[in-house]
Amino acid sequence: MKNINVLIVDDSELDRYILRRQLTGLGVEHIVEKDDGSSALDYLKDYDRNYQLFPGKFPPIIIFLDINMPKVNGFDFLDEFAKIRRQFDFRSCVVAMYSSSERTEDKERALKYEFVSRYLVKGEITESYLDETLQALNKSN
Repeated sequence: MKNINVLIVDDSELDRYILRRQLTGLGVEHIVEKDDGSSALDYLKDYDRNYQLFPGKFPPIIIFLDINMPKVNGFDFLDEFAKIRRQFDFRSCVVAMYSSSERTEDKERALKYEFVSRYLVKGEITESYLDETLQALNKSN
């Protein structure tokens, strides 16, 4: 688990904190947090600089992405990420939606993207389920 690089994109400081604690408890050491989709996209687009600044820790393997955020929401992020993932070396990167939305249409819309592998509902995620999710997502790389 230690070699999994994770990016958390969520405007809720509390939700980022909870997810970070769960991930750290599972042995994930490389976690970057962004509080909106815009700053996350800027981070990913600055590929060359971040690849050098964080050797072995960039790009992320798994992105945990919230849907409801100001400026650039989760779906806007997914649209832009679909464009840049081939431009940069993000083909092995997978997205796990991490949202409070239990709406079927949100889940179906998110899972239409080939690189979205999971849809997790905040507050329903146990540490064992998160561990299984990390194992499955890491194996898909």
